[in-house]
Amino acid sequence: MNSQHQKHLQPLSNARSVVAALPTLLVLGGIAAIGYWGHHTGWRAPKFSELFGSGPAGEKEDWCALHNVPESLCIACHPELSGANPADWCKEHGVPESKDAACHPELLTTGLAQDWCAEHGVPESACPTCHPEIARKGELPADPDRATVSSGAHENERKEDHPAGAPDPAAGAIRDPRTCQKHALKVQFASVASLAKCGVHLGQVVERPMSDSILVNAELDYDRTRFAKLAPRVAGTARSVGRALGESVRAGDVLALIDSPEIVRARAEWLEAQNAEALGARALERAQRSSEAGFRTEGERLAAEADAREAQIRLHNASEALVSLGIEQPTLGAQGGLTDASPVRAPLAGIVVSCAVVTGESVDPARTLFEIADTTHMWVTMDVPQSDAHRVSLGEEVIFRPDDARDEVVVGRVAWMSTAVDEMTRTVKVRADVGNPTGALRAHSFGRAQIVVRASPQAVAVPTDAVQWEGCCFVVFVRVGEAIFQTRKVRVGAKDSDYTEVLGGLVPGEIVVTTGSHVLKSEILKSSLGAGCTDE
Repeated sequence: MNSQHQKHLQPLSNARSVVAALPTLLVLGGIAAIGYWGHHTGWRAPKFSELFGSGPAGEKEDWCALHNVPESLCIACHPELSGANPADWCKEHGVPESKDAACHPELLTTGLAQDWCAEHGVPESACPTCHPEIARKGELPADPDRATVSSGAHENERKEDHPAGAPDPAAGAIRDPRTCQKHALKVQFASVASLAKCGVHLGQVVERPMSDSILVNAELDYDRTRFAKLAPRVAGTARSVGRALGESVRAGDVLALIDSPEIVRARAEWLEAQNAEALGARALERAQRSSEAGFRTEGERLAAEADAREAQIRLHNASEALVSLGIEQPTLGAQGGLTDASPVRAPLAGIVVSCAVVTGESVDPARTLFEIADTTHMWVTMDVPQSDAHRVSLGEEVIFRPDDARDEVVVGRVAWMSTAVDEMTRTVKVRADVGNPTGALRAHSFGRAQIVVRASPQAVAVPTDAVQWEGCCFVVFVRVGEAIFQTRKVRVGAKDSDYTEVLGGLVPGEIVVTTGSHVLKSEILKSSLGAGCTDE
């Protein structure tokens, strides 16, 4: 009985298991169906007209799904709209087939590199300076977020506004810029409204003053041609100190008097020599009169002359000894009155910046007692990297901003360059002379200095956001239609906080993409992908 009952319950249990697993099977089946549909439709939602059949029969929607722009305006599918030859067009890479080095690598060795403007560093076929007919000048639409043109006067800008000039593109290039055809690519948006949705803003190529600067570490110091360290002439004791730290002095002022036994000995020698010289002069006078009267021989007269000359030489040597001790010749009186202390005198006008002596202190010639500096002129000593030293020349303008300064800057000129490179820092010492009429500059303070290696009063410039690096060159995107932009290779120079100088590839008046230019860069880089064509 039990076995028969179990046989009747077995099918019922199996049915319940199937019913319990049915939701799982339905979910898995639904996922499989969605995956199948997505694979065959490219995961693209069907159009409204496809679902409900609206619109006239056979009417095709004006939309290019591949390039996301209206089909009737798609320059990639219809290159004739942008003036290109449809018969000579590579739709995969968006460039003329005859110049497509990706599809035809043999072009790289058959003269394609000749399309290069060596003067301006851009492709010859895309050089608006040499070919003004390709320039696309225009008026900017109203845009409150657009960058404004500033004066570009480097004297009034902070140090971070003048980094070094842009690097040489060849240094980091992954392709030969003379053969790369990125400049032939155009980027098209669906409409003008889509530009704002993508965060794209426009700016204009302008002319403005620009300067190329090298920003380096620097230190202030006293002008060593207007600086003096003073030590006593003799060892002794400071009798008096006449000037204190920070006082102004004139050339010749006595800063201190030094008592010394050496001065006493030199003074005694001078007095003896002075008496001997006086006696010798009188003896010579008597000998000459006696010789003329016939009372003395010529030999006696000559002997008196020799004694008098010897006394004069002795007096001269004693006087020089006193002068060497700091006692000047005018202080020597005819009656033997002269100072008995050695003065320490200021050799130039300036300020006492160091005083290391007090009254009664023992001193010696090896010790510096005073330092005098003319602070109206200072030196700025800079450490220029060896790689930039060749750009610096004598006479170039230097703008120095001390670390403790807020707005003030000091301007000078390069006056000296070292002939050697520092073995430890691999930098070259460069010095500039600057004025300090107010005395605000402090010696040994650090700061940053801009060496203006080149200044252009009317440089072609674009907002810095417009410039993008695409792998072999710097590029900007020039507006050639309401929603169409041409890639333009450029050679860049100096830059400041807002603008970058363009040495070749653009002319003033052209409209370029500024904010959001990275969006267009990503579009042109897509041409490097697909069919095995990737940048190496």
